[in-house]
Amino acid sequence: MVMRDFEFLVLGSGTSAGIPAIGCDCEVCHSDDPRDKRLRTSAAIRFIDADDHPRTILIDASPDLRQQVLRAGIDRCDAILFTHNHVDHTFGLDEVRRFNVTMRAPIDIYAEPHTLDHLDRVYRHIFQRDRNINDSFVATLIPHELAPGHKLDLFGLQVEPIRLLHGRLPVMGFRFEAGESMGPLPLAWCTDVSAIPPDSWTRLAGLQTLFLDMLRERHHPTHFNLDQAIEAAESIAAEQTWFIHMAHEIGHAQTDARLPGGMALGWDGQRLAVGSPGAPVDRPGEAAQTPSC
Repeated sequence: MVMRDFEFLVLGSGTSAGIPAIGCDCEVCHSDDPRDKRLRTSAAIRFIDADDHPRTILIDASPDLRQQVLRAGIDRCDAILFTHNHVDHTFGLDEVRRFNVTMRAPIDIYAEPHTLDHLDRVYRHIFQRDRNINDSFVATLIPHELAPGHKLDLFGLQVEPIRLLHGRLPVMGFRFEAGESMGPLPLAWCTDVSAIPPDSWTRLAGLQTLFLDMLRERHHPTHFNLDQAIEAAESIAAEQTWFIHMAHEIGHAQTDARLPGGMALGWDGQRLAVGSPGAPVDRPGEAAQTPSC
């Protein structure tokens, strides 16, 4: 058997403040368009592996993780890939203890050493459980170090960490493949990006699907703005690019209508799926579309 029923879920497409932002009266924060409601950026990958076991891999653990996984109907987590150590990508880690209960198994987590150090410091009650005053209900996690170019095989899914820059902070993007083209694969997830190092461009070649950081129209020192994201997407030339990590300056309908062909805004709950050839891609308010395979 081979991997089947692959689907990629956008759990959150918003910036660190989320949309609507607290105390904001702007048009986007009060929009009735559900695509303008954005939790903190993260994603999930689900599939059935070659041994007929269901698998779920999370990309980051946002502060909204509990709400995100309940909304998506996710009841297991086999691994977590961390892009970097910022609060909006790590502060949901405590929630994964429920997956330990449902699976009766530990969870493997993958991150660079500086992100693992951050997690160990913030979640000392998890990683140094023996020092807890009470034997509390905490997550059971197995840390693994990531390095750019060192590929992983997670239950038959090939994962390649890719070096990206978030201002002066080195962060990770991820490229996913399954040995053969499968619906949205090969797919890359590149959030919190302000620059792509020269050696990383080749790792982003030949993509079917690209998810790429795009914060707002104005310049920002640690994120691509709209013009920079479009320029990078044109250079990468994926079959389809979806922009993520958007602030409340970006209204979905207005901005989406202005984008070049092959580019669009992602949204919370977006699902790219393939169970058999011609499986649909979900788009709220539109007829189901068929991804290129």
